[in-house]
Amino acid sequence: MKSNRIVLPFVILGVLIGLGTGRAVEPPPAAPSQSSQPSIVTIKIITDAAGRCNKAYDPPVVTIQAGTTVEWTNEDYETHTLVSSAGGESCNQRELPSEARVIDVGQLLPTAQYRQTFTKPGEYPYTCHLPFHHMSGKIIVVP
Repeated sequence: MKSNRIVLPFVILGVLIGLGTGRAVEPPPAAPSQSSQPSIVTIKIITDAAGRCNKAYDPPVVTIQAGTTVEWTNEDYETHTLVSSAGGESCNQRELPSEARVIDVGQLLPTAQYRQTFTKPGEYPYTCHLPFHHMSGKIIVVP
């Protein structure tokens, strides 16, 4: 208890000296600005996805910055594919020829995941090309 009485006047004196210098106390420098977008964005293939058109993926459209990785997770009990499409009507997507595909994932089994990093700005519609699996989604990449 006695040591507190000795230390307290020195603390008060230090504060008064600091205030009396006329210098403003500057806050510490801010941390470098970080993008609010995560480096990995997850898209889920929902249960009973086949035939749900643009509601088969959650979310169905994702806008990301170039350099971001997209991870698709198959939460359905069926196998699906992910293939670049020509866009257009959401329930009847036409897959692109293999040489024009940006997205081309073979079979994505139930509970499986697939990751792909998008570096070039643009729009990348995709579909599941299995028969009667009318599904569509889109990745929009901005600089």
